[in-house]
Order: sequence, then structure tokens, then C-alpha cells
Amino acid sequence: MSFMNEDKPTVTVKKKNLSSLIEYCIENKIDFTMRSGSADDFDVEFIITNTKKAIALGMCLKELKMELNGLTVTPVAAIKASKKVVTKDSGLTNGHGIVAEGDVTMAFEDALQFDLGSSN
Repeated sequence: MSFMNEDKPTVTVKKKNLSSLIEYCIENKIDFTMRSGSADDFDVEFIITNTKKAIALGMCLKELKMELNGLTVTPVAAIKASKKVVTKDSGLTNGHGIVAEGDVTMAFEDALQFDLGSSN
């Protein structure tokens, strides 16, 4: 799998956090280039060659509390909060099951019934 057609992922790192990221990249053989953004900031660009390295790098960046530049990620809490709660009018509540409205009939009550007590 090649990522050559995509933009290379970059992250802006403070000078104090730069050593941990560089040690990780060297240890895991991830190619990178580094440019000085300002006196205290550096832009690190990663050259990712396979999916496993991309996932591992993402986990490392999360652990170091860094985010890729230009990546917009919706937090899980926002997704959970925006879930639509279904009301009782539709027969469902909170996606956890069916709410009984009126008489409760089990699905197998309408199925075929056999009289096991009679003999042929």
C-alpha cells in the first residue's frame, strides 16, 4: 500500500517535546524531516510506508498529546452527545429495545401451535 499520492503528515512540536518524538521515530524506523517553524517550534514531517507504522505513529502522537496539522477529528464524546434519542412514539427508547405499547404479544405466539396431548 502506497501513500505517495497523499500529503505527508506533519506535526508542530515544541522544543521541549522534540526529543521524545525523534527517539520514537528512530527506534521504529520511521523516516522524517524536520524544519524550524519558529524559535521554539519545529515542523516534523513523517514519511509513512505502511499502515502499521501509521497506526503506531498515531498512537504515539496521542500518547504525547500531539495532533497532526490539518487533521480535523471529531471527539468521541461529541459523537455520543449528538446521537438522536428515539422517543416512545416510534416504539424504541434510547436504542436499547422495544417499548411495550398496549398488549404485549410474543413473536412465537402467532406461530404454528401443535397439540402434543392428542394421539393419531
